[in-house]
Order: sequence, then C-alpha cells, then structure tokens
Amino acid sequence: VIVLMLGSMAAYILARVKSSLFLYAYFTLGIMVPVHTILIPTFILMKNFGLYNTRQGLIILYAVSNLSLAVFILVGFMKSIPKEIEEAAIIDGCTMVQVFFKIIFPLSRPGLSTIGILTFLNCWNEYLFAYVLISNSNLKTITQGVYALQGTYSTNYGPLCAGLTLAIIPVLIIYVLFSEQVIAGMCAGAVKG
Repeated sequence: VIVLMLGSMAAYILARVKSSLFLYAYFTLGIMVPVHTILIPTFILMKNFGLYNTRQGLIILYAVSNLSLAVFILVGFMKSIPKEIEEAAIIDGCTMVQVFFKIIFPLSRPGLSTIGILTFLNCWNEYLFAYVLISNSNLKTITQGVYALQGTYSTNYGPLCAGLTLAIIPVLIIYVLFSEQVIAGMCAGAVKG
C-alpha cells in the first residue's frame, strides 16, 4: 500500500505536473543498484535509527526498495492516459488532488495492480535483508522460516515441502485475483493506433 500510494503520487507529478528528466533518472537509478552493494550501509542506518530487529524497519526498507520500479512503470502508464480527461476535470472545478484521486488513480488501476503484484512478490520472496536485519525469532519472515526447516546434515523433506506449499498459496491467490489487471497493465501502450 505504501509503495502504491507514494509511487503513484510521484509518477503523477513526473508524468503530468512537472516533467523532470533529472528526477525521473534519479528514481529509475534505484532499479540498477544491486541489493548487495547497499547491504552494509542499510544495516548501519537501521541500527542508528533504532529500526534494527523491528518490523517497521523491514517495512520501510521494502517500500523504499520497490519505489523505483513503481515510479518507472507508472510514469509510462500515466503518460498514456489522455490529457483531455484531466483538463475536463479541472474545468469542472477539481483541484489537482481531486484530479489525482478521482480521475488518474482509478484510471491507473491496471498499472497499480501490476506494481502491487510485483511489489508483493519482491517482498514475499526477499530473504537477504530479512536475514541481516531480523534476528528475533518472533519477527522472522516466511522465507527465513522455510530456510530454517532445512537441516545442517540432513533434511526432513515432509515439513520442508509443506512450508514451501504454504509460502506459495498467498502468491497464487493474489495472482489469480488480479491476473486480468496485470495483463492489461503489461499490455497498456503496446499497440499504437
């Protein structure tokens, strides 16, 4: 939800209000930065801010790390929405905030669904940051739990397969619920005419 709200607002500003190539490049550079390069600085920042070993720290980290992809996809999607719809709403008396929440945000539903699913998959399957930033056994993520089912010298495959199945079920449910929106979001703007 955090990524969808912040990403859509930033994309709206970059696509409709003030087009800045510098800010767009700044946001999209986050896609190109490998996760391993920011692991140690992230650990130090989380420790200094008191967010080490907390769910809030992990949530903030996941939101920030997925924001670049959200802005990159949504800027292209929002540029494909006809500007006349926005102009008609402004003539009818809508403010910029109303135009965003009543016009642009609902029309961006396919793109938002795509971003929501990709963000959910990235967060659900993420292991490295959770392993480094969470040491409390009560706060561990599902990927850490599944990894803990594997033994050092031998593995009991029954519980391991059951854990993997439980980890896959939410992803399948989310994808089945939003698959039409994801396909529409991926195909938006693919055909000109």
